[in-house]
Amino acid sequence: MTSLFILSALYACLAPPAGPDPNSVYIEKITTGGDGCPSPAAVATTISEDRTIFVLSYIKMQLEHPPGPAVAKVHCKAGVHLHVPKGWQVALTHVTTRGYAYLEHDMVAHQTASYRLAGVPIGAEYSHALMGPHDDFYQFTDDPAATVWSKCGGPGLFAFTTTLTLDTSANPEGQAIFNTTSSDGELAARVHLDWRPC
Repeated sequence: MTSLFILSALYACLAPPAGPDPNSVYIEKITTGGDGCPSPAAVATTISEDRTIFVLSYIKMQLEHPPGPAVAKVHCKAGVHLHVPKGWQVALTHVTTRGYAYLEHDMVAHQTASYRLAGVPIGAEYSHALMGPHDDFYQFTDDPAATVWSKCGGPGLFAFTTTLTLDTSANPEGQAIFNTTSSDGELAARVHLDWRPC
């Protein structure tokens, strides 16, 4: 009896962990692309154990002046691939972007985030501005769940694009650094209560 118990316990330790619940909403994977994340090595992707929270850590998402044009842009597009079981809708909520900006006088930096869901015509866009002089870290939080929800059931793809714009045209001799270091978001889910089948 003791040997059987030990073997059972050993098997439990060696058994592979169970996968995500197919009846729940979860992140399947995240893909990225753009001049701010041109390769997988340019952005680190972390997904929580329950697969409902993600963090993207950017390595090359930065603008500097000099050199470069008076108005410069860089962007990274992330595709959040979702598992959405029948009878559920899902949205991204509380997407927080963090970074640092050093801007001398008369310089302007914009961080813009747009959120789209495949198959849903309505999207959301948020824009945040920083004015020089500025020398500090920043944190902006958006809530795309206010407007962008998936269709009922089936796989979903949320695409969100983070764009940095640096305008030094009013002070071309000055210096500036503007970057994004990370974005993190969380899934919100709600039951679709319509009486009609999805």
